[in-house]
Amino acid sequence: MDKLRSALEQLQKSDMYPFHMPGHKRREIDYLTQSSYLKDITEIDGFDNLHCPEGIIKEEQEFAASLFGAKESFFLINGSSVGVLAAIAAAKDSDSEKKILMGRNSHKSAYNGLYLWDIRAEYLYPRQYRGVSFVGAISVKEVERALSKSNDYGAVFITSPTYEGIISDIKGICELAHQKDIPVIVDEAHGAHLGIFGGDDYFPLGAIASGADVVIQSLHKTLPSLTQTAVLHIQGDLVDVKKIKSRLSMLQSSSPSYILMESISACLHACDEYREDYRNHYKSRLQSFYKEMKSLSRLKLLTNETLDKGQAEETMKDPGKILIHVGSSGLNGRQLYDILRERYHLQMEMAAVDYVIAMTSFADDEEGFLRLETALKEIDQEASGSERGHLISMEFDRPEAVYTIRQALEAEKEQVPLSESIGRISGEFLYFYPPGIPFLVPGERIGETVPDLAREAKNNGLILQGTEDSLQKQILCIK
Repeated sequence: MDKLRSALEQLQKSDMYPFHMPGHKRREIDYLTQSSYLKDITEIDGFDNLHCPEGIIKEEQEFAASLFGAKESFFLINGSSVGVLAAIAAAKDSDSEKKILMGRNSHKSAYNGLYLWDIRAEYLYPRQYRGVSFVGAISVKEVERALSKSNDYGAVFITSPTYEGIISDIKGICELAHQKDIPVIVDEAHGAHLGIFGGDDYFPLGAIASGADVVIQSLHKTLPSLTQTAVLHIQGDLVDVKKIKSRLSMLQSSSPSYILMESISACLHACDEYREDYRNHYKSRLQSFYKEMKSLSRLKLLTNETLDKGQAEETMKDPGKILIHVGSSGLNGRQLYDILRERYHLQMEMAAVDYVIAMTSFADDEEGFLRLETALKEIDQEASGSERGHLISMEFDRPEAVYTIRQALEAEKEQVPLSESIGRISGEFLYFYPPGIPFLVPGERIGETVPDLAREAKNNGLILQGTEDSLQKQILCIK
C-alpha cells in the first residue's frame, strides 16, 4: 500500500486549512495545476541547462534579477540551504584566513557551511524581547561593535526576516560593512515576498533593496511556488560571481527538476504581472485580521507595537507572520497549536513554548482568515485567564567556542548524560526544529542553562533534534 500517497490524498480531501508553508497553500493556482509527469524532462534540445545556461533558463534568471533589482540571479532547486552553502563557500574562497561574522540565530544550513568549508565564525547576538521566548533582530550597534575590533572577516551573515518575521536594519548593517569592503550575505528565506511587495507603507523593504550583496530567498515559503524552490541574488562588486556559480554547480543536483524550475519562473512572472493586485489583496486581508483580533483579552498577537513596549530599539516585523502569544490564557504554545488543529482543523506552522506561528501568503483565502478569527475568539473566551510561570528563553549564552565545527565533529567523542555535561565540549548540535536554529554548536563549551533548556523544551512539547540520542538524554562530548 502506498501510505505516503494515501496520506496526501486524505489530506487533500479534508478541510484542514494550511497556515503553514508552502505559500501556494495547496490551492489550484493555474500555473501549478497541470500534471507533473507531462513536464518532467531532462536537458533535452531546446530546454537549456541550469549548470551552463545559455537559452531559456538564462533568460528566466535574467528576468528574476530584473524583478528583484539584482545584478544576477540564480535558480535554486535544492532550496535556500544550497544558496547559503554556496554563499559561505565564496566568502571563504576570498581569503582562506578570514572568518565569518555571523548572526548566532542563523539556520542550521549556515552552520553546515562552516563545517563543509572549515570556517571559524564569530557571532553577532540578536536582541532579546521581554516576556517572549524568541530573539529578534541583529542591531547595527552589535555589528559596529564587532567591526570596530577586527576587519578580519570574509563576510557578514545575517538572517532577516527571522522565522518569527523580525527584520534587521540591513541597510544600516550594509553601510557599516561596505565601509570596510566586507560583503553582506542575507538569508532572506522567509522574505521573498518582501522583495516583491516591500517598501510600501505596510510591508518592510527587502534585503536587495536595502543594499545586501548576496540574498537567498525561499520562494516556496511565502510565495506560490513548489516546495524546494528558491533563488540567490547578487549585486555589487564585493562578491565573486564566478565562485558563487562554481559552488552552486558543485552543490546542486546534476539533474535539476524542470518542474521546480518552471514553478520558479511561473511564480515570478505572475508576481510581476499582478504585483499590485496581489499586494493590495494580501494587505487588506492582514489589516482586517489584525483589527478583528484587537478584541482578544487573554491571547494576544505580537506586533511591532506589542513587542516594542519598554524597548530601546524599534522593531520591524513582517505582518504576514502571525504570532499568536498564549498571554494569560493558561495554555502553552503546544496546547494552543493542538486545539487549533484538532478542534478547528487549522494547521499552524509551528508551536513554541509560549506562542504559535501562522504563516500566510497572498494565496490565503477569506475563509481561512475567518476560520482563524473565529477559533481565536472562542479560545480566548474559554481561557482561564491565568498567567503562565517561568518561560524558557532563546537568549544565547555566548558560549566559548573551543574548536571549529569541523574539528569538533571529527574529534573522538563519548556519550555523556546531558545533565552531567556542563563544562564539557559539545560534539554535536542541539536545536529546536522548526526553525532549526542551534542553541548548542559542536566545539562549544556546554553552559549551565543547556540541560535545563532542553528539559523544559521537551516538557512543553517542543521538538529537539541534532543529537545522536533521539531522546536527548545524552550528548556526544569531545574526549
